[in-house]
Amino acid sequence: MHVRWSHEAPRPETDLVVFLHGFGADENDLFPLGNYFDDRFTIASVQAPKQLPQHFGGYCWFPISTTLEANVGDVRTAIVELDDWVQSVADNYRSVSLLGFSQGMAMATSLMRMRPGAYPAVVGLSGFVIESAELNDLFKDEEFTTSNQPLFWGYDPADPIVAADRIQQTGAWLRPRVNLVEKTYHGIGHGVHPQEISQFLEFLNEHV
Repeated sequence: MHVRWSHEAPRPETDLVVFLHGFGADENDLFPLGNYFDDRFTIASVQAPKQLPQHFGGYCWFPISTTLEANVGDVRTAIVELDDWVQSVADNYRSVSLLGFSQGMAMATSLMRMRPGAYPAVVGLSGFVIESAELNDLFKDEEFTTSNQPLFWGYDPADPIVAADRIQQTGAWLRPRVNLVEKTYHGIGHGVHPQEISQFLEFLNEHV
């Protein structure tokens, strides 16, 4: 994995937050958000493994259609590879939390379902949850549902990328399964609002 770190050397006295960018971005896209975190956090902004065609630019965790559909095999590979990397660095930090934007939220919520109770906090921004019966063997959803996972979910109900039905589907999946802080930000489109930053930082400081 190609990773941009806030601090190159491991800092076992700090809490790691793993940033997971969206489709068509790279490890630099979310990295400036790290400027809002205090020094008790270490930031690792991970670049997705699949490079998109040059005319499009950026990277993705797995190919998706315009309706956010994906090949289950590609999704499985992406989740397992990212989980392997997170586990390889987790012991170097006091805890690990996840922050994902768009497709990165799909990755973050997938990792939390693989390891119930492993992440003190998960932040999902303008994204969605993966639902596929073919991944049931990968996810421990029954155990996960009882883990009371703290999750912050922020989005614009009129997001031009994540359609309304996918937002509704994501909410229907999350609400009965996680300790959810759900915030809407009208007018931000497919982006991040300054108020959202302050609110997810408050959430992280409460749970980490």
